[in-house]
Amino acid sequence: MRLKAEYPQGISKGFESMSFRYIADAYAWLAYFTNKRFKEIIDNEVIETPAIVITELIRAMKKKRFTEKEIDLALSFVVGRGFILPLDFDSAKRGAKTAEQENLPLADGIIYSYVIDDNCRLLTGDEHFKNKKNIIFEKE
Repeated sequence: MRLKAEYPQGISKGFESMSFRYIADAYAWLAYFTNKRFKEIIDNEVIETPAIVITELIRAMKKKRFTEKEIDLALSFVVGRGFILPLDFDSAKRGAKTAEQENLPLADGIIYSYVIDDNCRLLTGDEHFKNKKNIIFEKE
């Protein structure tokens, strides 16, 4: 997995020149894989994905009866579109604090803690984020 080490192939914009950083949660990735929502952004931007989202995405895909091969292909695509944001000690502490302050479930607090930076936008359709700052919200 990429940990902000190298720039993904096939993305024409320079990471530093983007006006926003984009972070996707499991809802956004699943929506992309099932009905191409968030397509314009995901296909044209570097997408950062918190490591905890990988766990959520695998679980959601299994619930929707994706095959192991489909899951592996999807995860390869996620890694290829951007960076995996690690869940280290400091980000775990920040996530817990954010969950408490923002009244979010713990996993969502971890995800949202990466978004707090004003230059980040979270791609999601999760109702927990609907009225939060820096959200690009799409619901079916």
